[in-house]
Amino acid sequence: MSPSPTILHPRRRLLLPAGAILAGMLILLWPAHTLRSDNFIVYMPSSHAVIQLNLVGDVKYLPLVPVLNAVGKVGAIHEKRDSFRVWFGETQIELRRDERQVRVGDSRLLLAQPVRNPGGQWLVPLEFLTRALPQLTRQPIVYQVGTNRIFVGDVGPVTFSVRLDPTANGARLTIQFSEKVDLHTAASNGKWYLYPEPRPVQPLEPEYHFENPYVSDLQFDDQDGIPKLILTPAAGALNFYPTLTDGGRVLLADVVKPPPLAPSQVPGGEQQPATTAGAMPGTTPGAPPGPEAPPGATGPPLPVIVLDAAHGGAEAGARGRDGVLEKDLVAQLVARVRVGLLATRKYRVLLTRAGDVDPTFEQREVAANVARAAVFLSFHAGNLGVTTPRVVVFSYRPSAEPGAEAGGKETALLVPWTEIYRLHQDRSQALAAALQQKFALIAGVTADKPATAPIRALRSIDAPSVAIEVGSLSPDEDSGALTDANFQGQISSAVVAGIEAFRGGVS
Repeated sequence: MSPSPTILHPRRRLLLPAGAILAGMLILLWPAHTLRSDNFIVYMPSSHAVIQLNLVGDVKYLPLVPVLNAVGKVGAIHEKRDSFRVWFGETQIELRRDERQVRVGDSRLLLAQPVRNPGGQWLVPLEFLTRALPQLTRQPIVYQVGTNRIFVGDVGPVTFSVRLDPTANGARLTIQFSEKVDLHTAASNGKWYLYPEPRPVQPLEPEYHFENPYVSDLQFDDQDGIPKLILTPAAGALNFYPTLTDGGRVLLADVVKPPPLAPSQVPGGEQQPATTAGAMPGTTPGAPPGPEAPPGATGPPLPVIVLDAAHGGAEAGARGRDGVLEKDLVAQLVARVRVGLLATRKYRVLLTRAGDVDPTFEQREVAANVARAAVFLSFHAGNLGVTTPRVVVFSYRPSAEPGAEAGGKETALLVPWTEIYRLHQDRSQALAAALQQKFALIAGVTADKPATAPIRALRSIDAPSVAIEVGSLSPDEDSGALTDANFQGQISSAVVAGIEAFRGGVS
């Protein structure tokens, strides 16, 4: 018996206040960052890392320390103006500025391109990965030249082939995977997103273009570390029926034009397009990225949990002694929390950023408020002193209290967006307390009492909202405890449990 089609119900219509007019304008001006080509993904057997690529001329380079931290742990670092030494386990690696020769332990490697050091960051060409990493990790390395991903150890990536066939009123897309996959779907920006899990994917071709009146192209993207297939329809008002068959190895996806309603079925006798039950309807081009539904979500719309990974792009945030950047660390935490929330099948999840980008505070606020968030969590990492790992949960407190306090219902309706936090202060503090209680149960983690602070990311969120800060991430501390997969897994589980406790298990 074939599995039931994956269903994503249409979003409810939102009745927004006058301020949403400005929000809508901001969304339309918000640049799309779905597909990016400036990240490199390192896939390990139980984790992955997203590392920013650097182009020097037409040569791709990667920062050495984040690469080493992705596959192991960096020890001591000794840096001079024109040379750089780093210890990886018991192996010493030595680089020299603008030279092609690199010393790895007792070996000397001659690279095709020289080492670079722009802005004080030591960069190695991609060739370093295939030449040096097998020696350093004692594991096989799989890398396809020209791609932006590498597989370390026994990760065997899933591959797939694609075929598109015409049907009576649409088209059928057939995707044959090399291994069994699970699949969940989402719709955003006029496109359909297919997320095969749980193994990483290595596409045979990065994109497929079709001469078809229903389907324009299919693209693969994993620049945020999450493999996804992005299907672009060639026309509007189409429905999408994805179904996994053959034990999860074949995806059959029908793209069809829905039949119109009869005039007698439409109030006023006007004929309007129909949305067929069980279909994933098309989305309006230019709409913001929508909340992601859990696999197989049906019924009324689920509450939206917004996950905000601080910083991104050129704004790296704090930096650890071993080169770990705040923007990368919090992105890893958000990715784990997202998976945990979707696994409960109780929530939809919205990310304020995907990949290495830095939306403004206003863009993050608009995304959360338009989605009518039930909970907003902003993730940060910084210098919390010598105790590590450590977690502090903050709710919002302005640096100077506003002169007028919110009174009755009429007063609350007039609260400006810059003070909207006041409508949710008590609930935000309750959310902080629920999360802190779960963090305190993690062995070896110091969980401070909930605190308040003028954290800008929380100020204009129309929902219970907190900032979760992990540390210490500072130039004086080793960040290994924070990048440990077990620690990150415990933190994400505690976040999910804290949200469940805060909401009383009610979705």
